[in-house]
Amino acid sequence: MLWILPIVLALLAGFWLLARAMPHANAKPTTEPVTAAHVDAFLAPHRATFEASRRPVHHLSLEPFADDEPTASKVGGRAWWPQDEPAPTGSKGQPLVLLAQINFAELPPTPGYPDRGLLQFFITANDFYGANFDGQLGEDELTRQRDFRVVYWRDTERPSQRLPLVTGDYLPHRPEQPLRMGFEPGREGLSAVDDRFQAAWPGGLYAAAEAHAARQGLSADDLVSAVHDRFDGSGHKVGGYPHFTQEDPRRDGGFELLLQLDTDDRMMWGDSGVGGFFIRPDDLARADFSRVLYSWDCY
Repeated sequence: MLWILPIVLALLAGFWLLARAMPHANAKPTTEPVTAAHVDAFLAPHRATFEASRRPVHHLSLEPFADDEPTASKVGGRAWWPQDEPAPTGSKGQPLVLLAQINFAELPPTPGYPDRGLLQFFITANDFYGANFDGQLGEDELTRQRDFRVVYWRDTERPSQRLPLVTGDYLPHRPEQPLRMGFEPGREGLSAVDDRFQAAWPGGLYAAAEAHAARQGLSADDLVSAVHDRFDGSGHKVGGYPHFTQEDPRRDGGFELLLQLDTDDRMMWGDSGVGGFFIRPDDLARADFSRVLYSWDCY
């Protein structure tokens, strides 16, 4: 019977070679790596649309600010406040925390923005950082300033005080470690997470990328990822276009980005998220900050 063993071994070797030669059912087809040139080619039909969308933006640098000047553009610290005005409080009477303030005299001149005055953003130290996430999440709810406040003071020469420093465990920043804002002006087009970017493709970005990738021998997932990397809209900024980790909370398209503060080594919105304040351009031109939409999301 020993003569059978070589035959069995030969048959097994043959089956092994045949299995290696046949394509596996779960094997992914070989695709070409997505390059910048591939992204350019995919976006080429919409280049004019994206160029037309470019608008002013001021990217923010945030540096430690021991002086904590009361009217400086900054994140955290003690807030400048008129002497004859009650301090800002939330829906339960709790003192609000200064998240950030912008001195428009320090902002490079920008059409549609005030040329002077102090704009302040206050939030609550709670699970939602003061955002109204316990309702329907519509624009009416997200603009209701119950546990956040956006306040504008055109005249900072009036008698004033410095509000006591308010801190808390549930905050995206450390108010006791103020950060000085620096402004770097530029221009930027639509971010890939803006609903208007998606609208450039009637069937949606992914469907268009899938069709283009199939013709070019690319991975649709890699192509979409490369597009998002190029137009992600992340970072700290005034103006420009927003970044979201989840979805765009705006519904009617009338609100534009006013201030965005992102996650970095000094700030953390939930699990590496991003916070944004949005305003209608007409309200901004009138320096009316009573209807500002505030939202944040995270991974």
